Amino acid sequence: MTRRVQRIVVLGGPGDGLSVAEAVHCAAAAGRPVILAGFLNDTLPRGELLQGVPILGPLEEWCELDDDIHFVPAIQKVKDMPRRVQRLEDLDIPEERWGIVIHPAAVVSSDVEIGPGSFVLSCATIQPAARIGRFAGVRAGAMLGHHCVIGDHTYVGPNATMCGRSVLKEAAHLGPGAVLMDSRVMGRYALAGISAAVTRDVPEYEIWFGNPARRVSWVKRLGQAEH
Repeated sequence: MTRRVQRIVVLGGPGDGLSVAEAVHCAAAAGRPVILAGFLNDTLPRGELLQGVPILGPLEEWCELDDDIHFVPAIQKVKDMPRRVQRLEDLDIPEERWGIVIHPAAVVSSDVEIGPGSFVLSCATIQPAARIGRFAGVRAGAMLGHHCVIGDHTYVGPNATMCGRSVLKEAAHLGPGAVLMDSRVMGRYALAGISAAVTRDVPEYEIWFGNPARRVSWVKRLGQAEH
């Protein structure tokens, strides 16, 4: 029996979008029924090729594509997540149109739950009983321990580690090489920078760096005036 091939369109482009596109290509090469159909991007010209597939138009043109197209967003950006989350929600794409991309070189335990619109890149490891929300991104080499929970729009950077039962709430960002200690919680839109050692809970919208990590700044809230 022939399996139906899922066509994926990546929202984004250079940067994380290319990483997600490569994961789709690798999944297809490994025999999974998936193919990269193109990108939607607000700045690059229609028809320009990325990884051999075209820019199909800006993000708003998702509704002009075939009904069997599934979308995966790759538009996360450090310290800009309040605006990016709103941008994605404003598209109002139906839940059933979101896809999930898992690189074939990732190791994902059989009971892990992954929400629509999320992706897991090469050499990431996700241990048993972990839960991944919608539109989350787990980058190359990241490790999520047992019973970890990451919420919608979260970012787990390359080679970052979440120890067992730790939590990233909505749109929290664990930077490359950072470590979140067992059972610690990063609040909504909180950010831990490169190689941070997070040994305490991080309140929402705070930016922490260092070893041990401490607050150094804040993420600007949507609509907040510049100071």
